[in-house]
Amino acid sequence: MGASQRLRGVGPGTVRLARATAGVFLVGMAAFAAVPLAEALGVYSSVRVVTAVVLIIGLTGCYLWLAVRAVLDRGSRWDPAVLAVMCVPALAVPFAAGPTWLSVGFMLPLAFAVTLRGRWAALGFFASLAAGLVLPASQDLSWVLFGSLQNLLTAGALAGLTIFATLLAELQRTREEAAKLAITEERLRFARELHDVLGHNLSVIAMRTELGTRIPPEEIGRLRRELTEIHDIASRSLHDVRAVVKGYREMSLERELSGVRRVLETAGVRCDFAELPPSLPPEVRVALAWAVREAATNLLRHSDATVCLLGVETDGDRITVTVANDGVRPDSDSIAAGAADAEATVGGSGLAGLDERLAQVGGSCGRHTEDGWFTLSLDVPGRLPAAALTSATGDRR
Repeated sequence: MGASQRLRGVGPGTVRLARATAGVFLVGMAAFAAVPLAEALGVYSSVRVVTAVVLIIGLTGCYLWLAVRAVLDRGSRWDPAVLAVMCVPALAVPFAAGPTWLSVGFMLPLAFAVTLRGRWAALGFFASLAAGLVLPASQDLSWVLFGSLQNLLTAGALAGLTIFATLLAELQRTREEAAKLAITEERLRFARELHDVLGHNLSVIAMRTELGTRIPPEEIGRLRRELTEIHDIASRSLHDVRAVVKGYREMSLERELSGVRRVLETAGVRCDFAELPPSLPPEVRVALAWAVREAATNLLRHSDATVCLLGVETDGDRITVTVANDGVRPDSDSIAAGAADAEATVGGSGLAGLDERLAQVGGSCGRHTEDGWFTLSLDVPGRLPAAALTSATGDRR
């Protein structure tokens, strides 16, 4: 698996680890301020010592403020002002602390890199490094060049680590937004279908009921016919509402597979779907469509997956469809938690609802976790018997 694909599986634990690692390095590097402090305390006069100590402490304090806030992604409108203040001790330290000031020469370039954006960050980064070559740090040119190269590499590595941790956090937020978007789209679909079902039929019922009130009492036959038609419309509406609630109204397996692939790839999950047999009975295709949708929802909400695989195996009249992902979180049994949430959901939704839906077409549902992979196994018949089956709406066919 390439590095780019590993980034697709970013989860909260990965973000915390990246931030902790960057924070430890950034704070740990502040210890290098002890080098110029020690030289100032042991060599210079009292006035110069006080000046050097104040400048180095101010420089290190500004560095820690900007670096730690950058790692935590909590920048504020005061950060540019802190950066401007930081430039004063950074430019004055070489005059007060002597040659060893280069030990903290990485602080100002790093501050520019993590505080500003775009070309301004790059300009400040390289300008502050260039300043180290001309400030009166030492007469030894080789020491100045070595120290400047060291600061370039140190500041670049720390800035890269900080930016990387920030990007991981942004990837995680994007993933969560994609999951919320998928759920929102499903709610909108349900709302649209419910409106389509009830809007027209209720309007017709209201109109015909109003017309029925105008029928003269002596035309009892006409009134009965009108009431019979109103009853038929109401019965059809009830049937359609049940279909919408169960997710079976005009459910298309192909449309669900296409929609699931689009949503997962938007969330950074690579999809590899096998072709399903075209001869599957309509009831089985509807049940599988619902299963694929539920599997994708659980993947987005309860895993750190980078890959989603859909496999198909045929054994006589039975077909096994497996939906697997590599996103089992090591810090918690998230899939089990998702299943538990589904068990508690009212109305037969979630993984628990899949058992009921598949049982209606003679199928079954299994799930297991192994080596970081969660697999949902759907066993369905390749063809249905001629006997009448109970449909998803609860009506007899």
